[in-house]
Amino acid sequence: MVASVIGEELLLQSNNTHFKELSLLQIAASEVAEEALTGPTCSSLKSCHTYKAGAPCQCNSECSKHENCCPDFAATCMTSDSHYHHTPNGSHVQHRSAPFAGDASLHGPSKAPLLTFYVYRAQSDSNYPPYNTNAASLGGVLWYLHNEIVPYCYTTPSGGKFGFRRYYKTRIIRYKITMRATTPLYRKGMNFGVRMAFDAGKNTGAYGMTKGFENYGYFVGCNILGHGPYPTCPSAQGTKEGFCPMRYGEAAAWYSLPGECPSQAFFSKSPSCKKQEPGGFCAGTPTGASDCTWNYEKAGEINIDELVGITPRFKSHYAFCKQGCLEYVKFSAQGKKDVGKCGIHFWDHERDAVKNQWRIRKLDEAFKKKYPHLPSDKEMPAPKCDFDKDKFYDGI
Repeated sequence: MVASVIGEELLLQSNNTHFKELSLLQIAASEVAEEALTGPTCSSLKSCHTYKAGAPCQCNSECSKHENCCPDFAATCMTSDSHYHHTPNGSHVQHRSAPFAGDASLHGPSKAPLLTFYVYRAQSDSNYPPYNTNAASLGGVLWYLHNEIVPYCYTTPSGGKFGFRRYYKTRIIRYKITMRATTPLYRKGMNFGVRMAFDAGKNTGAYGMTKGFENYGYFVGCNILGHGPYPTCPSAQGTKEGFCPMRYGEAAAWYSLPGECPSQAFFSKSPSCKKQEPGGFCAGTPTGASDCTWNYEKAGEINIDELVGITPRFKSHYAFCKQGCLEYVKFSAQGKKDVGKCGIHFWDHERDAVKNQWRIRKLDEAFKKKYPHLPSDKEMPAPKCDFDKDKFYDGI
């Protein structure tokens, strides 16, 4: 959201277009083996595809929706459905299927420029790859957290578990994306297509995507926040929720990263759908062919409690919430609006453009301090989100 910005939910969007976090499908066992698994696991609970009452984590088809999957869920319960294997650079190799049979230029490489930049996702402690997910720029993921996540000490809009951020968000993950537009898209003067809204791995929020993919291949999508489809300013919703006018600048963007079978949710992605809809992720340098438009590398993560100052001042996020504290007061019923409680001021003054630029800078600096060997976002800025709705939908 999630961001999502930025899913698990799993940086985040639904039909009415909030960033949806993604599910934990298709993580190879070799990748999960790299993580230090502590506490209950699907293997120890012996509960694949079955709800286990009272268990601290679950291994059934609903765990991604409720963001309580055990850390080895994908490796233990979904490995028969996985056809990715780990590669030395931290990405994955995918066995490709044939691209669309339409425009012949979709079958081969394009002359579009190779673009490399960072994207960010607000995520829980669960680990999964970013296929069929939404991601964001620095400003985009901070806007998502500011508006959707940090004003709460409960895990769901209707309540949920106390002592956690909404959807259990604990960290901001950074990926280095390398991408190349297909020839038909680049001919129209664009490197990016329309941003899709992914809900549990399914495109639920972009009009005409069957024809869009047939005409342009599996492109990376983007939108500038405030320019629509969500969030849009001015709008009745923006006025009601107080996010208009947008104060995170023109660099605040959301992205969509199409993987296999984007027309179906994670647990409905059949082998035939994966073959017919191979997605745009590919190993190595993207060529700009229909099914080879983007790749990714992991590029670090930042703990949100540490970023905003909750820890080490408080023992845990639960302890922070239990004392009646809140990172950001969005609603008058919670207390004095537009500031934090208990001495936490990172999110104060959402509508202050100068303070928002300070937040962006502090997050970038946090990544640079933790990963000094990697370029900062300032040192490797994202390309312009050049999606043009009129050009994109003309003729499809």
